[in-house]
Amino acid sequence: MKKILLTVLLVLSIAGSNAQNKNEMENKTIETLITAYAAAVDTKNTAAAEKFLDAEFRVVLNNYNNNGTTTILTKNQYLGMIKDGRAGGSKRSVSFLLTDIHENAAIVKVKLEGDKAVFTNYYSLIKRDNQWLIVNDIPQLISKPQN
Repeated sequence: MKKILLTVLLVLSIAGSNAQNKNEMENKTIETLITAYAAAVDTKNTAAAEKFLDAEFRVVLNNYNNNGTTTILTKNQYLGMIKDGRAGGSKRSVSFLLTDIHENAAIVKVKLEGDKAVFTNYYSLIKRDNQWLIVNDIPQLISKPQN
């Protein structure tokens, strides 16, 4: 009886360890993706940025410019803003505040800090064909005081 119990505990321990390692690998994969995506936006590299975005990607701007409205940008609109210089172009540091993964869906809260502003972005990601893609971005912007 003790042998059976020890065997069951050993199997459960190994299974739990494998699940934890897989989750850590997924976290690292997502962090690498978000960091590379932010770098592409910061350098206005729309071709590189687009590779990280799902075909149905959206940016949801809530209360943008303090006008009290919500604006939704399609993938093409957002990439056009980057290309035209209306978004991106400033180097920002990336800090991961929260990553929550459940099977093929993930939510990531990221702080992006540049010289002029601090963004708190909420990214929704989905996993398709074994590849994580950003499907939604909800940025919250706080401008820094200019000297």
